[in-house]
Amino acid sequence: MSGETRALRLSPWGRLVAACAIVVGGAALALGIWSLADQSERRVSYSVRGMLNGLTLDVGDADVVVTGAGQTAALAVSHVDRYGFGHDAQVRRSVDAGVFRVWSRCPTTVLHGCSVLYRVAVPDNLPLNIHTGSGSVTLRGYHGSARITTGDGDVDVSGWCGFSLQARAEGHGDVTAGTACAPQRLSLRSTTGAVRARVPAGRYRIDASTATGSPVVRGIATDADAPYAIQALSSSGPVSVERGP
Repeated sequence: MSGETRALRLSPWGRLVAACAIVVGGAALALGIWSLADQSERRVSYSVRGMLNGLTLDVGDADVVVTGAGQTAALAVSHVDRYGFGHDAQVRRSVDAGVFRVWSRCPTTVLHGCSVLYRVAVPDNLPLNIHTGSGSVTLRGYHGSARITTGDGDVDVSGWCGFSLQARAEGHGDVTAGTACAPQRLSLRSTTGAVRARVPAGRYRIDASTATGSPVVRGIATDADAPYAIQALSSSGPVSVERGP
């Protein structure tokens, strides 16, 4: 083979494909820069007073942080919306049969330039029903019954005390719950994520299983006649039920 260097020659079709790739890449870069330059932020806060029978949040891919508000009389809600090109989240609020409901969705756009974070301070014993898609749900020091369902979002609970806590991640999300009192009913489930429960010392009826390996049950007594029940299930993620601090 001679020492001559041969130039790489593209066919007409190859040149067309390369030119299209450059145009598309440049357009995507320009849109990305434009989106960052056009970002807006909106902060909303309000209180809900009066007798309520519950709180329902159906907020799509928004993240939710719930803190216990003790014996306060009002429910406090705030959310931070970040969005571009004027495509902010749609929000609907209503009261139905004494249940305060919040529905929220970001619009479907090419650059997905919308995100929402909800922070809610909830009085004791106000039942919660929270549903997200990819959004995560965090509970801190809440006392009362709660039902939480996510798609791929994680669920992280600590300092909870109440009659019933049901938390389910229907996709890849992990579910973790630490309780401040022995739960009458604790149900934690994930399709492919990890499931972890940490509860006070005591006797529990435990249903724990995973399709991969064996669940870990450590530091607590299992008794089929115990007054407290724990369910910790995952189709393929690790599962543990342990005595907490």
